[in-house]
Amino acid sequence: MTQLFDAFISYGRPDSLEFATKLQADLNQQGFKIWFDFNDIPKGVDFQNQINDGIEKSSHFLFIISPHSVHSDYCRKEINLAVKHHKRIIPLMHVEKINRETWRSRNPNGTDDEWEAYKAQGKHKSSQEKMHEIIGKINWVLFQEDKYDYQKSLAELIGLLRSQTDYVKKHTEFLVKALEWERNQKQTRYLLTGEEKKQAEIWLKKRFKDEQAPCVPSDLHCEYITESIKNGNNLMTQVFLSYADEDRATMEKIRNSLRRESITVWTNRTDIKTGEVFQAAINRGIEEADNVVYLLSPDSINSTFCQQELDLALLHNKRIIPILVRKIEEKQVRSELRNLQHIDLTDNLNEVDYLSDESQLLKILDEDAPYYNKHKILLTKALKWQGQEKNPSILLRGYNRSSAKTWLDVAQKRTQYPPTDLQSEFITESLRQPPLESLDVFISYSRADSDFARKLNDKLQEQGKTTWFDQESIASGSDFQQEINRGIKACDNFLFILSPRSVNSPYCKDEVEYAASLNKRFVTLLHREVDTGKLHPELAKVQWIDFNANQKDFNANFNQLVRTLDTDREYLRSHSKWSHRALEWKEKDKSNDLLLRGNEFVIAQNWLEETEQQNKKPSATVFQKDFIQASKNAIEALEKEEKHRRERMLLLQEEKT
Repeated sequence: MTQLFDAFISYGRPDSLEFATKLQADLNQQGFKIWFDFNDIPKGVDFQNQINDGIEKSSHFLFIISPHSVHSDYCRKEINLAVKHHKRIIPLMHVEKINRETWRSRNPNGTDDEWEAYKAQGKHKSSQEKMHEIIGKINWVLFQEDKYDYQKSLAELIGLLRSQTDYVKKHTEFLVKALEWERNQKQTRYLLTGEEKKQAEIWLKKRFKDEQAPCVPSDLHCEYITESIKNGNNLMTQVFLSYADEDRATMEKIRNSLRRESITVWTNRTDIKTGEVFQAAINRGIEEADNVVYLLSPDSINSTFCQQELDLALLHNKRIIPILVRKIEEKQVRSELRNLQHIDLTDNLNEVDYLSDESQLLKILDEDAPYYNKHKILLTKALKWQGQEKNPSILLRGYNRSSAKTWLDVAQKRTQYPPTDLQSEFITESLRQPPLESLDVFISYSRADSDFARKLNDKLQEQGKTTWFDQESIASGSDFQQEINRGIKACDNFLFILSPRSVNSPYCKDEVEYAASLNKRFVTLLHREVDTGKLHPELAKVQWIDFNANQKDFNANFNQLVRTLDTDREYLRSHSKWSHRALEWKEKDKSNDLLLRGNEFVIAQNWLEETEQQNKKPSATVFQKDFIQASKNAIEALEKEEKHRRERMLLLQEEKT
């Protein structure tokens, strides 16, 4: 567990050591955890690294103002780092200036020459001189010993430290995680997942209407949180930024503005993976974005890449939002863009003008956003289906299919950004497919392992396996838990990706326990080494497939997975089928109308007998047994009733004769 601090004390040692020591002790007594160099820098370590680490992990940055601290290069470095990380900075005025009497009290044996040398270095001057501009803009807590009561000033400081505590602490928590992500080459496994990701998104969107924010998110905060959101959405984004390299500075400003509003963004500078084909990555970025924001300038008009990006956006009926960043003649603008509403940055004279244009862009992005999000999701699925020669395992099922039909009915009436022909064909073909009573695989995993899970899902679908993968199977706005339970009910195999995060995830634990309650077959894959002592008992029963084996050759290990999934397929299909029917019967108050009849009952009864005689795994559930027995009882009751009816008919006939 990372140790965090409530505050970091920055000070000039010659002027304020005694004061800083007392302040730290008094704040500790009040329950605060304070980072103070005298206590928190071990011997024999790089002190600058320790100081930087202390600032990063402290919610507040207390700067004690004195001539020495103001003129100190070390203190200036500390302030700059606090500013870079957008820390909540609280300046404490301690010493205004050093006069000769003060200097002599510190240096009783000092000579006049030494005093002159001291003055020559500027260390006696007013703290107002050479003041860091950020410190100069913030109201100070006044601690001058000859002017203000220490206890009253301390109470004022404590009040500040206890205001907006939750927001400021989360600022530090997310910063520490973001820095860890950045220092580890921005690997997916360091991103936020689950409830923590939701909390980060809520935190990023928080606005202070009636008071000033104690601190604001840094660009790194915004990037880290929006990348976590992007990772949770299968790398899909809300905005693709198309621009010429000459307009890069403007692009970065717009990108940062969007991230600050929790909007996910794709750019060629951040989203092309090492080794990925450049053009393929760009195509993917456009296909998987809700909107294309196009920076219009003389250079983007003449850029082959920008024009290719526009061509693809138009081909896929993407919403295009042009932003004029440098003046051009109207005749130079492509005809397809002339009737679109433009945002004009060329008339910006100051930051207020830019913020007005930023608000306009955010308003456009918010208009009809669910429609464009669904447009993107269905386009991505349709392109994947087309790219795999219309592989039926990729077609929409269940909730997603009915949701897509509703969207298509509305979309076909639109004149602007309607569905593409491919989307229409894909949805129509999905509607033609008979509903599946079972899926081959449900994939349970931690979002920290999303890259591996996505690769696995794609490979399984290429093999013709029908999969339930949350990033493809849960539509926006749907009941998340309900959809997960439906997926587990329908699956023949419950596939669990083992890693430290998944083993400790409460969400994964719930999925495991629900799958176990339905006696699903468990298939476990070892992705990252885990503490076997922490495995859920249901997972501990199963021999895992080690994807680190064979020198981590994915294909070799994947082949072993396919062989496992293909074992006893028909038995598993029947298990899922009778489980589904039994649960439906139970949920509908055990209605007789849902019981099995005729050949269907015979097949189910034979399956149950085979299961019990051969000790098949997974075994039949109590619900399945009750359902088949109830069906048998109903058939026997019906036969008995029919027998009595025939006997009565015979008696009546005998009486007549």
